[in-house]
Amino acid sequence: MVKLVCDNSGNALYFSRQAIPYNRDVPPDNWLQDFPYLKHIGIYAYRSSVLERICQLEPSPLEKTESLEQLRWLENGFRIRAGIVEEESMGIDTPEDLESARKRLLMP
Repeated sequence: MVKLVCDNSGNALYFSRQAIPYNRDVPPDNWLQDFPYLKHIGIYAYRSSVLERICQLEPSPLEKTESLEQLRWLENGFRIRAGIVEEESMGIDTPEDLESARKRLLMP
């Protein structure tokens, strides 16, 4: 599960597979009560000109470290706008996930 932190304007500052930010003065069991942690669900929309530019970027050090392509974009000065939703979502990353989603959506 990928997490993110945003600036006050709703732009992503960083993505990580670890809990971010690290809440130094609070025991980890209490982190969720102390800070609004965000789970990334990853729906992207691009202008074609931007998509062409980001597809030409080489993998970046942060991307290689976290294995998250969004960090390549941030490291190269692109902004990623984040929207906040309250509903839980379903990840679709594999053909099996897609089949599961299809079955779930067709259920009454």
